[in-house]
Amino acid sequence: MRGAKILGHAAGTTLLDVLRSGEGLEAAAALVTSNPAEIVDLAWADVLAPIPTPPSIRDFAAFERHVRNAGAVAGGDGTISSVWYEEPVFYFSNPAAIRGPRDDIPVPAVTKAWDYEVEVAAVIADDCSDLDPATAESHIAGYLVYCDWSARDVSARERGFPFGPSKSKDTATSLGPYLVTPDELEPYRSGNGYALTMNGYVNGELYGGGNWGEIHWSFGEMLAHASRDTTLRAGDIISSGAVGTGCIFELSGHRDYLRPGDTVKVEVERLGAVEARMVDKGEKLVPEMLITRGITITAPPAAVFEVIADPRRHGEFDGSGTVADTIAGPGRLTSGSEFTVSMVLFDVPYQVTNTVVEYEENRRIAWAHPGQHRWRYELEEVADGTLVTETCDFTTSPWGERVAGSAWGRRDAEAIEKTLLRLKALVERG
Repeated sequence: MRGAKILGHAAGTTLLDVLRSGEGLEAAAALVTSNPAEIVDLAWADVLAPIPTPPSIRDFAAFERHVRNAGAVAGGDGTISSVWYEEPVFYFSNPAAIRGPRDDIPVPAVTKAWDYEVEVAAVIADDCSDLDPATAESHIAGYLVYCDWSARDVSARERGFPFGPSKSKDTATSLGPYLVTPDELEPYRSGNGYALTMNGYVNGELYGGGNWGEIHWSFGEMLAHASRDTTLRAGDIISSGAVGTGCIFELSGHRDYLRPGDTVKVEVERLGAVEARMVDKGEKLVPEMLITRGITITAPPAAVFEVIADPRRHGEFDGSGTVADTIAGPGRLTSGSEFTVSMVLFDVPYQVTNTVVEYEENRRIAWAHPGQHRWRYELEEVADGTLVTETCDFTTSPWGERVAGSAWGRRDAEAIEKTLLRLKALVERG
């Protein structure tokens, strides 16, 4: 990543290939910086998991507060077994179940208690074994956000036989959006971890979380334990387990478990966030090339148009959460106007220059993004005021079908609905 640009390695070369090459991330970064095979705008990238199919995944339980809370909810008194304090413990998860940071998550039909977990994970840089806890972190290529999706009712049945989690953790694990190298986190070093917040949100509401610095077992200690008498391979995932109150299970009785239609955000400061929508297992996506929503605003068309045509006000009614400020362009848009907007996506700031390509005073305005799709507002005078129709038009873009069929397209519909509600409130209060 350089700013809001993704610099691509040679075609077909994955991050796992780079790690396995033995040349190191610094050498790969120098190569792609000086001679990138391609440059992609982050705003138009369908970001996958950094390691889509890890060689192996070990998920630990390194946060004492989570272990204590979970034990109490499961029927105990919150007392933690002495074994947990003697050495870090883990279970193996499913490498075939990895999802990207914006992928939908199918809710298994067998569960009524679907849950997320706010975790952070390390990616192993090279093959290594029998590591020393004091130096083991030198074998970490970087860290990423890790969300372990869990069926709590299935897990309760599995606990009847002491064999570790199996089908309750087998469906999906979300990774990403970035692999952040340890040097970027070093200024935040605290205790056995880093002074960085870790939070979980459902439908935009903060449910719970904590701080990486609370971790009891360091990643060095986890790596040393995992590598004893075996070999960790480049690309292996070592995850922390949930931070305290970093799942609904710990909040049992206060929060409902997840259902199709819910959206979840698992965020770790400086690492970005996983954002996922829960869906029915059998749901099939049909790309919506024209995403259109409407709302009636109690005001004349001229008053509504005046707000939309002022690019400095777009951030006031934006419902996507990505628009910040207009930094260049006219005070009022007209046909052919160009305006540059500062944006934030995956915690990365960037700029987009738009061009007004459709314009009819007080009736219609549309601007094209660099990806060539259009955002269009159409105004019609009605008895109660103005019917405002907002459309995200992917038919004008050569990449439209691909983008519409990705998580971006689905989130555009949600963003339009929020935008129109905000626009209505903004105009009607004058």
